[in-house]
Amino acid sequence: MLAWMYTTMPSQEELERQRQERVARDTVPEREDHIDPRWDEDREIAVRETADPADRPSLGVFGHQAVTDTVDTWVETPYFRARFTNLGGGPASFHLKRHDHWDEGKVQLMSDTTRSAYSVEFLSTENYNIETDQLLFRPLTADPSITLARGEQGTLQYEFLLDDGSRMIYTYTIDADSYQILLSITFDDAGQYISGRSFELMWKPAIPPTERDVASEKQYTAAYSYAGGVLEQFQPSSQGYTESIITGNVTWVASKSKFFTQIMMAQEPTDGAILSAELSTDPDNGETVHDFNTALRTRISGSDTYSYQLYLGPLDYNHLRNFHAKTYDMVDTGFRFIRWFSDPFVKYIILPFFWFVGGFTGNMGVTIILFALLVKIVLYPLTKKSFESMAAMRELQPEMEAIKEKYKDEPQKQQQATMKLFKTAKVNPLGSCLPNLLQIPVLITFWRFFQNSIEVRQERFLWAEDLSAPDILFNLPFSIPLMGDHIAGFVLLMTASMVIQMRVSGQGSTAPNPTLKMMQYVLPVMLLFIFNRLSSGLSLYYLIYNALSIVQQMMINKRIDHVKLMETVDKKKAKEMRKEKMLEEKKARKEKNSKK
Repeated sequence: MLAWMYTTMPSQEELERQRQERVARDTVPEREDHIDPRWDEDREIAVRETADPADRPSLGVFGHQAVTDTVDTWVETPYFRARFTNLGGGPASFHLKRHDHWDEGKVQLMSDTTRSAYSVEFLSTENYNIETDQLLFRPLTADPSITLARGEQGTLQYEFLLDDGSRMIYTYTIDADSYQILLSITFDDAGQYISGRSFELMWKPAIPPTERDVASEKQYTAAYSYAGGVLEQFQPSSQGYTESIITGNVTWVASKSKFFTQIMMAQEPTDGAILSAELSTDPDNGETVHDFNTALRTRISGSDTYSYQLYLGPLDYNHLRNFHAKTYDMVDTGFRFIRWFSDPFVKYIILPFFWFVGGFTGNMGVTIILFALLVKIVLYPLTKKSFESMAAMRELQPEMEAIKEKYKDEPQKQQQATMKLFKTAKVNPLGSCLPNLLQIPVLITFWRFFQNSIEVRQERFLWAEDLSAPDILFNLPFSIPLMGDHIAGFVLLMTASMVIQMRVSGQGSTAPNPTLKMMQYVLPVMLLFIFNRLSSGLSLYYLIYNALSIVQQMMINKRIDHVKLMETVDKKKAKEMRKEKMLEEKKARKEKNSKK
């Protein structure tokens, strides 16, 4: 790993170039990634591009600039507040009113706030690469601020006029009841200047990080395409530029962070898609910067207008379901081999329970506790057999030790005698394992769901400020591998509950082997390291589940009658001894008769 890091480390020249590019990109009078929640209208918020044609690259017929300055239009709905600009003719900032950044301000979905996030790109007939986010459009909507209430729709239009009177028109239809925007692109005789009769609608900026643990968030940053009923993830791990080109009709493409996404879906058949990623090293902190771009390619046909449904918002099931049935599948609910179970389990059981019960409790922590109780009740038939087997095995421990001592030099006879003891006491040695194996898909689903669910993001419970992040009790002056540089509260309680549960169930506590005894401490400590950086909601769930398991095991332990179990074993032994004695007497008589 050290050798790989050394060989892939960018040179000082590359680091300096990346630093300069980053400074140039981020030099905006307003830091909109940490915008004041009051959205002060009096501040200057946009970079004013130079209008001198001599300073602009030659673009042939598309080099004509009918507009000489940038103009901003603010759009506010119950869900978001966006700034649209005529530099590219589209949204340049997009703040979600119902979701906060981890440290301050509202979540911002666009890393580059100087120009439109959407760009129509094509090769002109004069062999120029045209990117419309570099062009100044003329706003056709005069109102500088549009406020939409529930049930209302608003429209913005931008026009790019060519010298011969042909033009491109962008029309944005905004729905106040969702995170969706309808974009219609009209080529009013301007299509004749597009070479190859095809163009691409591209999303260009990265989605900025929104969580405290940036490294964890980047694990879930990726681009996606949905075509032919198949969802494909694009997530390269190598530094530099990587591109994936998809041919044929693509339904939609998207890029997402851990909790937020942007999606583009064409209303007409497409001609393909491009997913690209730029992974670079931030010279300020050494972190890897993930920049994903997505594009839909459309072939110009007999129509002049092409429409796209856009989504900019959280990975919320209800909003995504109304956009497209398969968009929520971008949320990681489990490993690929159990998605057949985890996806419907999350959509039709976990989420409806959270919505329904959360509406009564008003607190996600209490809802998680009640859900752990429900899971324990549902799984009771499985766990009951498991706990009964563990209790019976503990009661038989002295008998098992006696067998080991008796046949310590004969492993085969020791195994046969042990299995006979289990059969005599009607105890299944696998009874404590199989029920737990059947629970694995459920536990894995919870593990992944609590890590990626927008429903638990920034929900408070007791000392935890965010149930989707670790509940940090105190920070360490150093970092521990896997564990991180902090100690989480619910993880400590979960670890203690696991130790108590293993002692109550008798796992390792009565075994003479010191290794088995140590296991009751080693496994919880291992999980302490692993869970310390995970969601506090996940640790809370396992804490409550373990506490309920301890109560269940104690109740079962009381019901296991040691005297009765031993009487059953003794009666069976006496019966077998009589049977063995009869066989020996019969054998002796046969030998006596044969001698006669």
